[in-house]
Amino acid sequence: MAVTVASLAERYPEIGPTPEAVVTRAIAEATRRTSLAALGARYDDAVALRAMHLLAVSPQGLNARLDTKPSDNPLMASTYGQELLGLQRETCGGPHMVGAGPLA
Repeated sequence: MAVTVASLAERYPEIGPTPEAVVTRAIAEATRRTSLAALGARYDDAVALRAMHLLAVSPQGLNARLDTKPSDNPLMASTYGQELLGLQRETCGGPHMVGAGPLA
């Protein structure tokens, strides 16, 4: 099931006042920047969280759930991004060395 404006608004009602075109663009960008191969069954969750993060940090979008603590990782700027990082760790594990297979 793909993430839509309606499904995102149902899950995160705080986007209600955000124009539909802005939400649609955020979903499209989140879809392009999220790997189905890496996330499998959690793909839609990851797309939704990335779209919400993009909306939270966007001047034209949603200005809620921002985290003002400085960080090197741009996803740490919102609680949605922080949740996405947790989902990625749960699903994909931690960093791996290039050329080294999964550690068993």
